[in-house]
Amino acid sequence: MAFLELPDGKQLFFQVEGEGSPVILLNGIMMTAEAWAFQRRDLAQKHLVISHDFLGQGQSSQPPEGYSLQLHCEHLLALMGKLDIEEAHLIGASYGGEVGMLFAADYPEKVKSLTVAGSVSEIHPLLEAMGRSWMAAADLEKGSHFMRIVAPLIYSERFFQERGEWFEGRVKAFNDQAGPQWFRAFNGLMRAFMELNLTPRLPDISCPALIIAGREDILKTVGYSEIIRDNIPQSRLEILDTAHAIPLEDPANFNRLVLEFMAEAEE
Repeated sequence: MAFLELPDGKQLFFQVEGEGSPVILLNGIMMTAEAWAFQRRDLAQKHLVISHDFLGQGQSSQPPEGYSLQLHCEHLLALMGKLDIEEAHLIGASYGGEVGMLFAADYPEKVKSLTVAGSVSEIHPLLEAMGRSWMAAADLEKGSHFMRIVAPLIYSERFFQERGEWFEGRVKAFNDQAGPQWFRAFNGLMRAFMELNLTPRLPDISCPALIIAGREDILKTVGYSEIIRDNIPQSRLEILDTAHAIPLEDPANFNRLVLEFMAEAEE
């Protein structure tokens, strides 16, 4: 367990495991570094794997305001500096993919390859409405209510059938753990997301990019991934039979695609 001290006194939690070319995992908005457990295990067999909590998440500081994708990029650059990493593969889920795209556009020399899963580069009215419903749910500051409102937009029918008991345990744990500070930080992160407009920046991404979409994703639909694919020069799109939580619902195929892609990028 380690922390990056930021200039304003706040802290970013990070962890490192494995050996080889560096891979940095970028969390979705409700994720923590621990949520990548299925990926870290496989990736660390060939790579140095760095996972961290964005400001506002997990074990990092959680101020109620002051978030932006640009700020996350600055923190990522500082983390790479602390770890003496000149260039890394970036893998981002949802919100983390959006941070990854902006980072790759702003710091092309720092990115060996970019993988984004279930991400968007622009926000259409239905997604905006869904996002605002999440923020309203967070305003209730009741963990079980929040999870039951947002989960149907994240997980697939098959996931609920096969892992219903896990989900009920997750609801209980979240209800016990999430306090007012978490919900206020979450809404701060959501406000940062709602300002997103990355499509004009996508042609600036010069590294190879793998775009992964969930066929059953009703939150950030396949069409958003097609926009990203069509605007990043060296990109390709893969579609898995999942909803929005792609790395969690199908870790085997997700990991396979990512490992093969990074191996190609290193040739």
